Amino acid sequence: MSRQSALSNPASPASWAPERENELWSLFRASGDQALRQQLISHYLDYARVVAATYYARRIHDEIEFAEYHQLASLALVESIDRYDPDKGAQFKTFASRRMHGAILDGIERLTEKQQQIAVRQRLRKERLESVMAQDQRPGTPVPDAKAAPEDLFRYLAEVGIGIALGCLLDDTGMMAREDGTDVDIGLAPLAYQRVEMKQLRARLHDLVRHLPAQEYTVISLHYIQEHSFEDIATRLELTKSRISQIHRRGLQLLRDKLHASRAVDVAW
Repeated sequence: MSRQSALSNPASPASWAPERENELWSLFRASGDQALRQQLISHYLDYARVVAATYYARRIHDEIEFAEYHQLASLALVESIDRYDPDKGAQFKTFASRRMHGAILDGIERLTEKQQQIAVRQRLRKERLESVMAQDQRPGTPVPDAKAAPEDLFRYLAEVGIGIALGCLLDDTGMMAREDGTDVDIGLAPLAYQRVEMKQLRARLHDLVRHLPAQEYTVISLHYIQEHSFEDIATRLELTKSRISQIHRRGLQLLRDKLHASRAVDVAW
């Protein structure tokens, strides 16, 4: 079969006879023709779905959808088509299956680790938000009700916002979460000098952390830098979780006061 004949008579991939399949491989290896490559991909793509479905059926959790398994298998199959040499004797499906198995195992491991990291960060941020929004955030500053004066509401929102902003700056990654759990780097300001200012501010803040009282330093460092939850810190320090939350709030307040005193940042954002 000539290359021109193979291109002009593209039988349904599912109906290929072994002889035609072997001829297409030989022609593709000789010419590298992209149309022949696409025919081979179309022919074997269902096999990628079969392999993906096999691994998906063995899954131990539902955090990763079948589409992820299928994509990993499909990409590995395409790479296999580009690398396969029929002259070495192995059947293509045997050659491709090894690559697909490895790609799925490695890919799922990476995706699972990413999901776990996202879950941990979301839990930590939830704890921080609950901490800075607690009624006893500052003595004499309860959460205002709906009848409160506008200036009281604004003051409360400012306190909460400052606490959240300080928390994001303290996070070693400098990250804030999108709704889908992925991260946005708050250091990626549109102008170069703003990025420099953000970097300097974060460095200044970490320096101030080192000068906090012992309890506040320990809690802030464990929570933001080492990413321990309040519950983990409470167990380590043999304190209650609510006590750790109080120390956390006090630590943020001390940092805010120190920043204000040093005029390193305008806390009236």
